[in-house]
Amino acid sequence: MSHDSRFLPVAKLFPNFVTLLGLCAGLTSLKFTFNEQWELSVIFIIIAAIIDGMDGRLARILKSTSDFGAQLDSFADFLNFGAAPAFLLYFWKLKEIGVIGWILVMIYVICISIRLARFNVSLGTEQEYWEKFFFSGVPSPVCALFSLLPLIVTFQSEESGCLLFMEQFFNTRNVACYFLIISFFSVSHIPTFSAKHIYVPRSVSYIFVLLFGIFIIFFISKPWVTLPIVGLVYVLTIPISIGLYIYYNYRAR
Repeated sequence: MSHDSRFLPVAKLFPNFVTLLGLCAGLTSLKFTFNEQWELSVIFIIIAAIIDGMDGRLARILKSTSDFGAQLDSFADFLNFGAAPAFLLYFWKLKEIGVIGWILVMIYVICISIRLARFNVSLGTEQEYWEKFFFSGVPSPVCALFSLLPLIVTFQSEESGCLLFMEQFFNTRNVACYFLIISFFSVSHIPTFSAKHIYVPRSVSYIFVLLFGIFIIFFISKPWVTLPIVGLVYVLTIPISIGLYIYYNYRAR
């Protein structure tokens, strides 16, 4: 018996519910930012990043991808990885340099907006098969986490007794310059790896699961140490992705 086309299964809407959950995480991060509860603010941005990695995959698994879901996800990304980290850095450090700090916030948010708009436009264009393995520039969730690394490092410094040194190293000028660099990386055309189309051979899948489990253990027990290490590993993959992109582009000619 066929279903009435006027009705939609609730399961088809579930990925959108997950996206809204991520949006709520980003809004909650802003709330903690305004209360100067820096750790909780960072935690909710991380939660939003985890959710962002889930909703699209759920939509593909449930075969419920839609233009509405794509636009809703883009708006959530703008708030979670554009506005939320920018406001967090501003109230933590950048407001000390007045209007310059606010200009940096606007530059970052504009760059993230351009990146998201460029990504949405590219969804309808044809690509070579090998191009699907690469992003153009650094993805917005990664930019958000990178921009927060100076703040995250100070969390660990409080535990290790190196807070004074870290505060001197991550002074306002250094954080401002670093934030500006991250902004430009977001709209750059530097090829970076896309995990969406990376497959693991079945013969080593259990090793991959084991390594991921170890990562989760370290992430839960020592998050403020694990995240900077993950950021460093990601930076080290960029030269590799650039080299592979040039190689595949050369072969495709």
